[in-house]
Amino acid sequence: MIRRWRDDSGASALEFALVMPLVLILIVGTIDVAIAMLTDGFLEQSVRAASRLGLTTTEPSGKSRDDAIREIIQNGVGNWVGKDNVLHIETRTYKSFANVGQPEPCGDDSYKKTGTCTGPFTDINHNETWDADMGGSGAGGRGDIVSYRVWFDRPSFTGILGLLGRDLYHFERRIVIQNET
Repeated sequence: MIRRWRDDSGASALEFALVMPLVLILIVGTIDVAIAMLTDGFLEQSVRAASRLGLTTTEPSGKSRDDAIREIIQNGVGNWVGKDNVLHIETRTYKSFANVGQPEPCGDDSYKKTGTCTGPFTDINHNETWDADMGGSGAGGRGDIVSYRVWFDRPSFTGILGLLGRDLYHFERRIVIQNET
């Protein structure tokens, strides 16, 4: 009878059964984070390549500069975005670095409380409405400051994010450059 209490056969199997789920979660989580980091690297590389083309202000043959910029980004991250997700590409043009991300001048301070200008305003980007960001659209001309912002959301690659109560990864890059003069 005493010998039965000292019998440890099966202890390894019990330890394995207790530890293995945690080890699998750790392995799958590591794979998911590695793939997310790879995706983020491709996004960074694509936005940098697009901004390099944009700053030259030369028109590629057979397409507009804006279309060529979009194509570079799409080719760089298209496979990582996923079928059901949207790749957002935003280019904004400014006259100086100080204007990047700034609202158009408003005659009163109403926009600080409400987010909209109710008084007179200066239409910097010439679209006939007040904007919280004064940047114009497009890749700009010689000497312009251009902000490239690219973002997309994507579900977890392995589904492990569901254990943490999250559904999506958010990938975003913004690069601000000055076009050649």
